[in-house]
Amino acid sequence: MIDDWPQVLHLRRKSTRSGRRPSTCPRHPDPYYGHEQTAKMRTCCVNNLFHCPDQPPPLFSSTPSPSLAHFIAYALHPVRLMSSVTFAVLYLLQRLRTRFVATCGSSGHRLFISAFMIASKVIFDDTYSNKSWCTPHEMCSYLEWQLNVEPSALEEFESMVRRNFKGPGP
Repeated sequence: MIDDWPQVLHLRRKSTRSGRRPSTCPRHPDPYYGHEQTAKMRTCCVNNLFHCPDQPPPLFSSTPSPSLAHFIAYALHPVRLMSSVTFAVLYLLQRLRTRFVATCGSSGHRLFISAFMIASKVIFDDTYSNKSWCTPHEMCSYLEWQLNVEPSALEEFESMVRRNFKGPGP
């Protein structure tokens, strides 16, 4: 096992230079990283709120972005936060939608990750670099800096989301 490390490091170095991961590099066997149901439920909710495309428009690359469900699952995988954080994310997005009713999102990915950073900061006081806060700061302004979510409101909201987005959608 230890003998494989130089080869793995070589593959990683090679993948960062070309911008693509070589096909010989091992992939995670589950594209949802064990968060399929959670990711799909959150995706349905975000899509219902903002009518976002499943993939954002390509900005700087012709490489397609992952679907929103895969993106959410990938975002949830390394952090292992409580599910209440992701419901706080959806709550903040619903609050944003209520303030800007006519808005349609071009990127559910950007909306989700911005709200995810805000919710994790408010709930756990995680720190992010100044560069990382550029997009969430904009969302904070749109929410008029009303970022706290009352536990009782979150509980009620979570029940509503679980009820309405249990299957393929409302």
